[in-house]
Amino acid sequence: MVMKTILIYCLVLASTGVFGQVENWPPDSLRDVEAEVVTVYTKEYLNKYNRMKRIIVKVYPYALHAADVIDEIDENAESIKRRGKKNRYFKHAYKDLKQDFKYFILDLYTSEGVMLMKLIHRETGMTVYDISSRYRGKSKAEMFNLMAKIWDQDLHVQFQPNDGDDKIAEQVISDIQSGLVPFNNEIVKVDKLTFRDKKKKEKEWKKKNKKNKKEYDKRRKKRNKDKIKLARKKKRGE
Repeated sequence: MVMKTILIYCLVLASTGVFGQVENWPPDSLRDVEAEVVTVYTKEYLNKYNRMKRIIVKVYPYALHAADVIDEIDENAESIKRRGKKNRYFKHAYKDLKQDFKYFILDLYTSEGVMLMKLIHRETGMTVYDISSRYRGKSKAEMFNLMAKIWDQDLHVQFQPNDGDDKIAEQVISDIQSGLVPFNNEIVKVDKLTFRDKKKKEKEWKKKNKKNKKEYDKRRKKRNKDKIKLARKKKRGE
C-alpha cells in the first residue's frame, strides 16, 4: 500500500512538471534544439560523385606533378639572366614536362582529359594554354589550342569549384585530403613502347571479343530457330 502511494505521488509530480512546462511555452513558438547537421545526398548526386571520384583518383596525381614541375622550372629560371638562355631552358623543360604526360594523355577518355586540364588550373593557377604560352610562346600555344579543338578540347578550360560538376570534384578532393578517399599520388610514366604494347593488346582483345560476340549471336539465332520449329511441331501435334 505504501509503495502504491509513493508511485502515485511520483506520477502526479511528473505530470505537474510536464504540464507546467507546456503552459510556460509561448503558444506560437517552438523550442530551439541544437543538433549536428546531417548532410543528405540524393541518388543522382552520389552517382555523379562516384563517377567524379574514379576520374579524379586517376588524373589528380598528374595535376599535382605538373604543379611541382612548374614550381621547379620557375625557381631554376630565376637564376638565368640572359633571355635567350632562359627561353632555351623553358623549351627543354616544357618538352620534358610534355613527355611525362604525352602517352598518359593519349590513353584518356575526353572527360578525363578535360578534368586533368581543370585540375592543372586548380593546382597551378594557370590554364594549359597559359602554360604553353608562357614556356613555348603565344604562337605555339595557339597552335596547340587549335589542335586540341579537333578533339573537342579547349586549353583555356578552368576549374570552377563553386559551379556544377566542379563543385562535386572539389568535394572529392576535399575527401582525398582528409583521408576519406584512398589516393596514391605517384604518377606512372608511360613510354612509347609501353603505350604501343598496351594498344596492341587492346586491339587483340577487341578483335577476340568481336569474334566471340559473333559466335554467340550465331548460336543464339540457331536456338531461336530451333525453338520456333519445336513450337510449330507442338502446334501441329507432331
